[in-house]
Amino acid sequence: MTGPSRAKGWLGAPPPVGRLVAPDPTRLLGWSVAAVGLACLAFVTAYWISHDVGWTPTDAHNYILAGLRLNVGHALYGYGPGDERVVLTDPGTDYPIYSPPLLAVLFRLIVLLPSNGLYAWWVATDVFEILAILALVRRANLAAGLALIPLSLSVGCVMEYGNVDCFLMGGLLLAWYWMLHGHQARAAIMISVFASLKLTPVIFVWWLIVTGRKRAAAVSISAGAVLALVTMAATEPDIFLKFAQVTSANLAMAYGLMTPSNVARSLGVSAAIAAWLPRLILAGGAGLMWLLRKRPAAAWAVAALLMWLGSPVADLQTPALALVALAPLAWPLGPRLGSPTQDGDSPAFPAPAERGGTAAGLGAAS
Repeated sequence: MTGPSRAKGWLGAPPPVGRLVAPDPTRLLGWSVAAVGLACLAFVTAYWISHDVGWTPTDAHNYILAGLRLNVGHALYGYGPGDERVVLTDPGTDYPIYSPPLLAVLFRLIVLLPSNGLYAWWVATDVFEILAILALVRRANLAAGLALIPLSLSVGCVMEYGNVDCFLMGGLLLAWYWMLHGHQARAAIMISVFASLKLTPVIFVWWLIVTGRKRAAAVSISAGAVLALVTMAATEPDIFLKFAQVTSANLAMAYGLMTPSNVARSLGVSAAIAAWLPRLILAGGAGLMWLLRKRPAAAWAVAALLMWLGSPVADLQTPALALVALAPLAWPLGPRLGSPTQDGDSPAFPAPAERGGTAAGLGAAS
């Protein structure tokens, strides 16, 4: 005969006493790894703060110079009388900026702020990056912690430089979250905006197409066309031809420190062959995304990695974008996506799973 039963609470029978003392081992492991990853990031940040007194965010400074050139009527991808030259730290092409022209148009307004908007921009980018990382850690602590350990240097760099990638990472995580909750047009516009500021996120337009989100892809392309018209009106009609020249020159060299081309050259591969690696990886990755079109979470992860591996100018901060690949782990898909509707557009994603952080999100199939 058993002893007297304990009173049940509103959630049912109380857990065993041991459960009240010992935490769940899986969650404990996840948060422990996340703590290590965050500690690595904190160490990198503290090191640069203590060793770079008087430092200026290099990428943010280049963005400011681009806005100033436009405001005085000088060329965006060249220099006019009295323009400050950008000092190249890598053997890249001699252009003052490699970004799409919309970023410089945005900085035509930012430079009107005190200190040319330097500190406002830098603080905003860092806060946005930190919030995105905390969101990932909260939803997928084990995966985010494991990723942060090797990527902490890149994440620290992207915050130190004031690079637009800080906004890009958080924005694409938000785009995935919106897509997951049925806000496809909103997510498509977000993708278009960041592709107009950085170019590499254009691979997510391909993701919209191959996963059957044709209407969302049309929204993204239309929004991109509108942004292009705004850009031309704020700069010059042939500005995108000049940007194409910049991009072509960078593709021909693929000099970036963190590009597969640079790794290949260090292994003795000829420069002419190594320069083709980002293009080959981009084409192969796009094909892999098509093969994974029934597994949109996996295709999303491939697209996120292509922003780094397919870029000819990937620098030390670029691998931080690989964190975007964790979005399906943080906010997993439901078990099925359903069948395409009659107009050929796939329906919205189902409601997300209750808890993120499992590998099931990458394998969700339609």
